Amino acid sequence: MSSRPSPSRRRTLVAAVALAAALCSVPAAALAAEQHPGTASVAAAVAPGSPSAVLASTAWETTGAVDQDGAPVALTDPAVSNFVGWAYYDEDGGFRIYNLDDTLKMQGDWEVAADGSTRTIVAKDASGATLFTRVVPIVTLTDAEFTYRVIPDAANPAVYYDIVHTPTDHAEPGTMSPSAVLASTAWETTGAVDQDGVPVALTDPAVSNFVGWAYYAEDGAFRIYNLDDTLKMQGDWEVAADGSTRTIVAKDASGATLFTRVVPIVTLTDQEFTYRVIPDAANPGVYYDIVHTPTDHAEPSTPAPAPVDETEEAVEAEEGELAATGGELHAGIVAAAIAAIAAGGAVLWFRLRRRARDAG
Repeated sequence: MSSRPSPSRRRTLVAAVALAAALCSVPAAALAAEQHPGTASVAAAVAPGSPSAVLASTAWETTGAVDQDGAPVALTDPAVSNFVGWAYYDEDGGFRIYNLDDTLKMQGDWEVAADGSTRTIVAKDASGATLFTRVVPIVTLTDAEFTYRVIPDAANPAVYYDIVHTPTDHAEPGTMSPSAVLASTAWETTGAVDQDGVPVALTDPAVSNFVGWAYYAEDGAFRIYNLDDTLKMQGDWEVAADGSTRTIVAKDASGATLFTRVVPIVTLTDQEFTYRVIPDAANPGVYYDIVHTPTDHAEPSTPAPAPVDETEEAVEAEEGELAATGGELHAGIVAAAIAAIAAGGAVLWFRLRRRARDAG
């Protein structure tokens, strides 16, 4: 093996030296601030183990309500329905509450009294202007239950409703775009229904062409395979910003467009992707909904990782050592080069002297 360092080794050495110099020039306090941006403000807002920390530790779902007599109240009852939804309290003091259909109910700032006795929310509009402030007594606040009390008439505090919330793993609505949801997993066609909700066999000619394994890459490319793992089609894809439609542009191996298909999206969540096929645009009352669910089926055309040569592993290990001890190795390489040049010069001098002696 040549003693000359490879380009990758030289790059590693240069990078290691540059990084060391850069780190030495950065004050420790500044480095810590870069690694943990905003830590101080978060700690000030939510102290570990405090009632505020408990509220912010999970998302909450309204799961019940009882009146002053302990009698259950239906969540659809007008007396409590306005307080029902999914609630998300951030450690930085922001909150968002959604209706159970995932539409935004309100947003703004929140605070819990240090002794856990009250919760305050300041609802704000999209521009940040305050809409209202609401302070409610907290009945229970643990990691398993959050219940606050609503008193409709402050002049009659004996009449109230306790709104019960429990932890939920319901993802906050709107945190992922429709496109991101579609690209977040691979999909398998697992069902189909017609316009009357009647199941249609996946082998039925009306739907069989839409059955397979689908892979939507974040870069906008897609590949769909038949269930026997043969490639059905590939190309580019797009989902409307509001999640209403999915568009695919199928392309051949050279990249030429074969066709474009736009379908309405019926459902798009992390658990289901269903789009609608309307065979005859002139008769939209006849359609088929093609249902997909997540799959862990590996993409058929994904190549297996290339075997790693042991020699390459050894080179990588050497590069790691070079990066770790860059200064010493660099000095050694320079010294070796000087010695080699010196030795080569000495040999040349002796050869010339011998030729002169022989000629004389």
